[in-house]
Amino acid sequence: MYLFMVLARILPAILWLGWLIYWLLAARRTATDQRMETLLTGASYRLPLVLGVLLMAIPRSPFPLLNLTLWTETPLVLGAGVALTAAGLALAVWARVHLGKYWSGRVTLKVNHRVIQTGPYACVRHPIYSGLILALLGTTITLGTVHACLGFVFMFVSFVRKLQIEETWLRSHFGAEYERYRKRVKALFPHP
Repeated sequence: MYLFMVLARILPAILWLGWLIYWLLAARRTATDQRMETLLTGASYRLPLVLGVLLMAIPRSPFPLLNLTLWTETPLVLGAGVALTAAGLALAVWARVHLGKYWSGRVTLKVNHRVIQTGPYACVRHPIYSGLILALLGTTITLGTVHACLGFVFMFVSFVRKLQIEETWLRSHFGAEYERYRKRVKALFPHP
């Protein structure tokens, strides 16, 4: 049992590291940008993202209240956190692979861009964000601290902000095609 608890505490970090390595390698294979966000637009979602990452990644805060543990670490809690982290990262990777050359870490429109509506994009319009949110929720459960929860909130806000920007661009660029897709498929969470 002790070994499981130790492994469950470090496994999310290992999963995130593997995801990051894949993400950086896959970023090399994208189409040419036709339009890219401005520095100010990027900052509007990157600042909360960086703050959230710092809150989640730093094990102890200098502010004692942020270090409070919100629930008891049990094998069930840690196992659920690890499972959600793994499932969320797997969804994000599947969506990234399916999106292919149209992916970008920034808000962009690619040359010959098209709306992807198959694979995970048939269930939600932004499955990468859905997967990352699920993975972050799992990691937050595993960490169980106030600062991890705050980190989750900041990153959630970041993804929603970036999603709003992307939605505006896609609606403007694709018009009726994207409107039909929006009416049929939810943004982050699939229909029940």
